[in-house]
Amino acid sequence: MIDPGEFISFIEEKFQFITGVPCTYFKNMLVYLASNEDKDKLIHVLATREDEAIGIASGVVFSGKQTLVYMQNSGFGNIGDALTSLAQLYKLPMLILVSYRGLESDRDFPEHSLMGDVTEPVLKAMNVPYFDLQEDSWKTDMNTAINKMKEISSPVVLLVKDGVLS
Repeated sequence: MIDPGEFISFIEEKFQFITGVPCTYFKNMLVYLASNEDKDKLIHVLATREDEAIGIASGVVFSGKQTLVYMQNSGFGNIGDALTSLAQLYKLPMLILVSYRGLESDRDFPEHSLMGDVTEPVLKAMNVPYFDLQEDSWKTDMNTAINKMKEISSPVVLLVKDGVLS
């Protein structure tokens, strides 16, 4: 598992702002962030809904800051309009960490099972580039996604499976 302190330190080097809707996959990262937040390096704002997180992130990107968003894939369906009519339309680069729930090891709730089956097809249909965050190559995976985000000046998703983040 990726150490939350090391993960947040990496994020602080690359981003100035983070927002999203909490998920248990990101629990230790968020606890670490809340207890060690250095607002001079990284501003963290919780969102109540995933589309709100995209809206907040879009405003921050307009101000010139690199922005990271986090959410569950079961809530990813909520961002359709905000993503396509705002972030993609106006070419707003942001990295979106999406917990990849509903795979064989994590079919605990019906919405997770359904979204686990359709997450990648939905990303493809919405023309959102995506990558998997792997424990053994996470820094490379993050840099690859960040470089793609900058190259296309648009949102890019990193899918996070259960157990990757500590």
